Amino acid sequence: MPNSSRLTRIILGYGITAAFGIWLGIALQTQRNGVTFSHSKMDWIRHMVHTHYVDSLATDSLANASIQPFLSSLDPFSSYLPPVEKQAADEILEGNFEGIGVEYNLIEDSIRVVSALPGGPSELQGILPGDRIVRVDGMDVPVQGLDNEWVLRKLRGKRGTKVQLGIYRPSLQKTLQITVIRDKISIRSVELAWWPAPGVAHIRINKFGEKTHAEFASEFKKLRKQAPIQMLILDLRGNPGGYLESAVALADEFLKDNLLITYTQGFRQKRQNYITNQEGLFEEGDLVVLIDEGSASASEILTGALMDHGRATVVGERSFGKALVQQQFDYPDGSAVRLTVARYYTPNGRCIQRPYGTSPNTSPSSSKEDGFGGIAPHVVAKPAYHQWSETMKSLIGSGILYEMAMNFAESESAQRLKQSGQSAFMSTNLWQASEEIQFAQKLNNLGLTKTTFKQIEKSQIQATYQALVARLLFGNALYQQLTASTDPVLWQAVRLSRIKA
Repeated sequence: MPNSSRLTRIILGYGITAAFGIWLGIALQTQRNGVTFSHSKMDWIRHMVHTHYVDSLATDSLANASIQPFLSSLDPFSSYLPPVEKQAADEILEGNFEGIGVEYNLIEDSIRVVSALPGGPSELQGILPGDRIVRVDGMDVPVQGLDNEWVLRKLRGKRGTKVQLGIYRPSLQKTLQITVIRDKISIRSVELAWWPAPGVAHIRINKFGEKTHAEFASEFKKLRKQAPIQMLILDLRGNPGGYLESAVALADEFLKDNLLITYTQGFRQKRQNYITNQEGLFEEGDLVVLIDEGSASASEILTGALMDHGRATVVGERSFGKALVQQQFDYPDGSAVRLTVARYYTPNGRCIQRPYGTSPNTSPSSSKEDGFGGIAPHVVAKPAYHQWSETMKSLIGSGILYEMAMNFAESESAQRLKQSGQSAFMSTNLWQASEEIQFAQKLNNLGLTKTTFKQIEKSQIQATYQALVARLLFGNALYQQLTASTDPVLWQAVRLSRIKA
C-alpha cells in the first residue's frame, strides 16, 4: 500500500459540478514540485498577442483560454484549474472549507441550489432546494460567462464574513434578500451507519477523502460493539471518487493479505501494483456493495477489487466507467494542470473506462459485454425515482416539501416533539389534515393537483416530508436513516441476507 505521506497523491473520480461548486472526481495524482513550460508555438503566439494586440488584454484570461482547449483536445478529463477552483477541489477532499454551504448546479443565468448543507449557514438562513441565487452583493449573476470560478470567488470567503444574496424562490415567484454569514463547512465521507435489519449493517460513503478510511473504521467499530455484523452493505451510490489511497485502504479491510487491489499503467508510467498488506476489519462475513451510474473511479476500484476476488455481491446499476488517472502539476500562482497519465485496472486486468462521449445511462445495467465501460452489478436494482411521474419529479425539484418542513420545524409542536426524542418522533405521523391542506395550496401555485400522483408516490411524499423534518430537528444522520428506510435498492440488498439464511 502506498505511503500517504509521500508528495505524490492519486485522486480518482469523474468531473462533476457539485456542492460547494467543485468537482470531486478526476482520477488525479498530485505532484507538488514545480512546473516549467518549454518554448513552443503556443508560447510564441501568446507573446505576439501580448506585445502587439490592438487592445488591452487580461493576461490570466488569455492564458486560461488557450490552455483549456488544448487540454480538452487530449481527453475529457485532462483540465486546467484556476487557483480558486483548485483550492476548492483540494479543500473538499480534505473535508472542510469556508463558505456559505450549498450544493448547486449552474443554469444559464442563475445558481440553482440543490441543497443547503445540514447545519450550515445557508440552511440556518432558510435557503431551500430549488432556490436560485440571482444576485450576489448587489451584482446580478451574469447571463453569459457564468462558471464555477465566478461562483467560488463570490460565495466562498473567510469565516465570519457576510454575503448578501438575492434568492429567487419559484414557489413564491418572488426574490428574497438573504444575508448569509460564511462559516467553516465540515463534510463527512460517511453519511450513514445503521442497522436496517438485525445483523445487517449499512454504511454509506459519499466520497473518498483524506478522512474516509478513519471515518469508516470508527463507524464500523461502533456498530460492531452494538451487535455482531453478519452482513455489511457498503453503499457507494453517487460516490464520484476521490483519493486512491483511501479506496485502497478500505479494500484492505475486506480482503486477505497479499492480494492485488488494482494496478495503474501508462505509456510513460510503469505498472504500479497496490496490494493488501494488513489484517482487515471484515475479511469474513457477507458483503454487499451498492453502486449506480454515479459511482466512479475510486468507487469502481474498490468495487472491482471486491468483485474480482469474489468477496462481495454487487447490487444496483452499472457504474460510471472512469478508469483514467490524472497527475496534478501545481503552478506557483495556485493554479494547476491535471493531465491523464495512466489507466487503472481491476485485479483481473479489466479496464472499465467508458468510451468517450457516451453516457452511463445508455449502457445496459447487467450486460457483461465488453465496450460499455463501468462495472455491471451481479443483481440489477433500480432506485424509486426511475418510476416517478413527471409530476413527481416537478414536485421534488420545486422545494415545496422543504418549505413545508421548515414551517413545521419552527412551530411549537415541532419543538415539543424534538424534546420527546428521536424514538417518539419516528413513531409520530406528521402528515395530518393541516399538511394536506398546505400541500394542496402549494401544488395549486405550481399548477398541479394531488390527483395526478400515483399512490406509491403519495406514500413517498409523506416519507420525504418526515425525513426533511427529521433533518431540521435532529440532524443529517436521522434524515439519512429515514431516507434509507424507504429505499428499494437497499431493501433488495437486505433480502439477500434472508435468502442466505
